[in-house]
Amino acid sequence: MKGLKERLFAGFSLKIVPVLICACILFVPFNAFAVNTDLVQDEIYWIDNGNIINYTKDSYFQGFTKYISDEDNKCFYLFSRFTDYRIDTSSNENITLSFTVKNDVNTYMFEVDKDGVTNNSSRNATDSVNIYYNFDEASCKKQGGGIFVALEFKNPTDKILKNTISCEYSCGLNCTYDLFDYIVLDMYEPQTTKASQQKTTKASTSKATTQRTDNSQEVKEKTTKFSGTGTYGGNASTGIVTKFYANTVKSAQESSDISDVPDAEGESSVQDFQNDTFNGKSTGLSTQAKVLVAVFAVLLAAGGACVAIGAANSKKADKEKEE
Repeated sequence: MKGLKERLFAGFSLKIVPVLICACILFVPFNAFAVNTDLVQDEIYWIDNGNIINYTKDSYFQGFTKYISDEDNKCFYLFSRFTDYRIDTSSNENITLSFTVKNDVNTYMFEVDKDGVTNNSSRNATDSVNIYYNFDEASCKKQGGGIFVALEFKNPTDKILKNTISCEYSCGLNCTYDLFDYIVLDMYEPQTTKASQQKTTKASTSKATTQRTDNSQEVKEKTTKFSGTGTYGGNASTGIVTKFYANTVKSAQESSDISDVPDAEGESSVQDFQNDTFNGKSTGLSTQAKVLVAVFAVLLAAGGACVAIGAANSKKADKEKEE
């Protein structure tokens, strides 16, 4: 009986354990960070990585700081290893790093030690920046040691601007040192899309306006320029009138001895010809007109002769009757 219970319990355990593991994977929340936490764990990850600042000018403070400005992932990493000979090895002071982060919009000031963020001069600093730290290798007993810090930017405004970062080390009131000033984390992204569209639209509008002006000027020139054939470009009615006057002037010149003949391209000559015509002044008869006049004269003379003969015969008849 005991063996049966053990087998049942073992079988139940084999079934329930995978279920619990799956439940933990599915339901336990976790965060995916852009920050590389390896750079906050061990110095080995900094070999051949980062920019270095050496401290050699002061005999009481020796060491170096390495830093990485990761613009793509919006992160900044720091690894500092130093010795401050001013530190009392029996002191219980905390080694602290004070950061100042600035851009054109925001400024954050905060302090970090082995216990985390201890002094947040900017109330929204921890809301805008994720801070990772490791002070395990630093202490007063060692008069310094190794410190790892990573800053991950979260504020959307900060993430598209040029940021500068400064850091000061301190251990108590009397031991301070500027590790670096104004290291740049340049995440600037120019916002020029809207301005470019406005500029393009303005240029297109200007071009269209210029083109319409040019077209209007061209049409105006076509409608006002006098043509040698007696027509105006773009105006059919005006062309016909002008052409009529030119032909009339040409006929008058061929059939008469008028000394002032209108020029085909002279506006004053055409105007004079129009005035003469409307005032009843003759400009000469064509050959056909002369023939018609002659025929009319002959017919008129014949008609007059017939009337005269008829009148004479009528008088003669009346006289005979009286006799």
